[in-house]
Amino acid sequence: MAFGGLLGSRIRPGRRFRAVVAHLVGGLVLGIAAADLMPAASNSGHPVALAIGFCLGFSLLLVINAVLEEPHDSPEHERARPMLLLMLPFLVDSLIDGLVVGISSEAAEQHWVIPVAVGLEMGLATLGLGTLLGRGASRWRSAVSGALMAVTYLIGLRTSLSITDGLQGPALTGTLAFGTAALIYLVVEEVMKEAHARGEDDSGLVNVAFFIGLLCIWLLDCVTS
Repeated sequence: MAFGGLLGSRIRPGRRFRAVVAHLVGGLVLGIAAADLMPAASNSGHPVALAIGFCLGFSLLLVINAVLEEPHDSPEHERARPMLLLMLPFLVDSLIDGLVVGISSEAAEQHWVIPVAVGLEMGLATLGLGTLLGRGASRWRSAVSGALMAVTYLIGLRTSLSITDGLQGPALTGTLAFGTAALIYLVVEEVMKEAHARGEDDSGLVNVAFFIGLLCIWLLDCVTS
């Protein structure tokens, strides 16, 4: 994330590169949710806690998205906004991502896959934010944006360790379901929505990357089992 912020004012990734990485990350994250997290939560035998945790997970992110969403029909939309106001949605997202990674990777058989996949997604996010902040301004803003997102990610990760320490039974099931819902929201409402936005590369070759990500997780589970 810090590296993405440093590069933000110097390079601009091409549409195909952004699209391929976004689809690959989406497939990896969704594969982890389907192959590891959902079975881990459902096998614990606490359906009520599972339902509550899952509903709390996507509801929280829906509320955060509604609060931080820009009003596209506002006349202020085209004006330059202060740096902190522009960064606020990214900081909240990195905090939630750190929380979800800490919760979810403990239950996944391949502990390294979720941090790598979310790290790729957040690295691209800081690269995009750094590019935006670096336009016509000092490059230090791009570096600061990446560093702040990295710090908030670590805060979320550390908080997750405190939350999950000693959790057992229904509490653990609800926490896993919460993380699963947040990861699915990340794929559907953030990664894939941006990948299929107007002007992005949406070719068939790019879309194959999504299924390659899913297949990688499936094969990893087959090999390890």
